[in-house]
Amino acid sequence: MKFILVISFIAGGLMACSPNGQQDTKQQKSAEEAGKSTQIIFECERNEAITVRFFTDSDRAVMTRNNEDIELKQARTASGFLYSNSIRGKGDDLSVQIGRMSPINCRAM
Repeated sequence: MKFILVISFIAGGLMACSPNGQQDTKQQKSAEEAGKSTQIIFECERNEAITVRFFTDSDRAVMTRNNEDIELKQARTASGFLYSNSIRGKGDDLSVQIGRMSPINCRAM
């Protein structure tokens, strides 16, 4: 009986070290991260789409614009939401302003 347990343990360890085992671990972490976030796609002016992933377990969000991920930190606001003075919104509306550019108005799809 102990022999079977030892063989099972060794086989499991080898599977975890294999490329497929590492891939499964990455997929599991990705799935866990997805469970802790809400992703919303916004349709914006200038026919632009922006995706924002809001993390429920922390005060951060990741905005994807032009295939570039930008991590944002949540700031306090009286109502709605505000992240790093870059995005703010309320309900389905979102306004994106980076640096001195004029704001881009968006709406959740």
